[in-house]
Amino acid sequence: MAYPRTMRAGVVLAVALAARAAWSASPCEEDRAQTGVALAAREGGLEIAAVDPGSAAAESGLRAGDALVQVNASMPRSCADYARAVRDAREGKKALLVLVRRSEGTVPLALGSATWERAVATAPPPPPPEAPSVRALVATPAPAPVPPEARTSLDDLARDLRALAPAERQPGQLADYSHRLLRLHRQVEAFAARRAAPAGVVDGVRTVLRYFDAAEVAWAADESLRERERRPRHVPSSEAAAAPFFADSEAAATIEEFPFLRATVSRDPRPGLVGESSGLWRPVEARALLWAHGREELDRLTAWLERAGQ
Repeated sequence: MAYPRTMRAGVVLAVALAARAAWSASPCEEDRAQTGVALAAREGGLEIAAVDPGSAAAESGLRAGDALVQVNASMPRSCADYARAVRDAREGKKALLVLVRRSEGTVPLALGSATWERAVATAPPPPPPEAPSVRALVATPAPAPVPPEARTSLDDLARDLRALAPAERQPGQLADYSHRLLRLHRQVEAFAARRAAPAGVVDGVRTVLRYFDAAEVAWAADESLRERERRPRHVPSSEAAAAPFFADSEAAATIEEFPFLRATVSRDPRPGLVGESSGLWRPVEARALLWAHGREELDRLTAWLERAGQ
């Protein structure tokens, strides 16, 4: 099929712009901890993107914005070329002789062989992210007793939450689960509107509900995969079945909110020359983990209320 010339030109331009964006987004940071320099790929070659203060690169006179012409005997045109030249210098304990281009012309610079003797600074790892939890709540003093009718409502909510995903049998259908989950949300909000219990107790129930909401996301991902593969509904899904997800999807947000779900991710989304390449996760395994953790959080909350004599 022949396309009009203007359409072909638009397609070519879109592809070129996407390729340029992906090209410029690729950082070159080989041994940055010792050299103190980061490069970025640009059309036609490499450019100094950052120079760390007090580093060997800063002492040599490198500046952000310099165009890289040569490193030792190599004339790198890509991050891979640059990384190879840096590794060769490091392994041979050799200086990095660098030629850069600036507005005033080409400038020869050097990072001495002592660069490789610099201590690599290591920052303490950030604390691992945590999933939503009622731990902080149940560590506080017990709330004042709530009226008997409110306690009955709390007991009903806990019972209905457990019935959503009983550990001893397989769940039913996603549509029924979603309907019951929505009804529970409405009950909790009505409970909160009446101020029938302390705000902390209501927030604790909402925290538990987040696990069951996330399980709904995982279940929907499995249902979408089932439809694509045309698997009959009477055939149970395998925990190993992998479904695609993208960086701006509900699945990605769910994995970020519940860090233990990283164990179900086999590949993260990543940018490509045109568009984004999907990640892969195992939604059935994720759903089981979310329900198990949700039941644990519910146990903590109800045990706290029982200890308080509610």
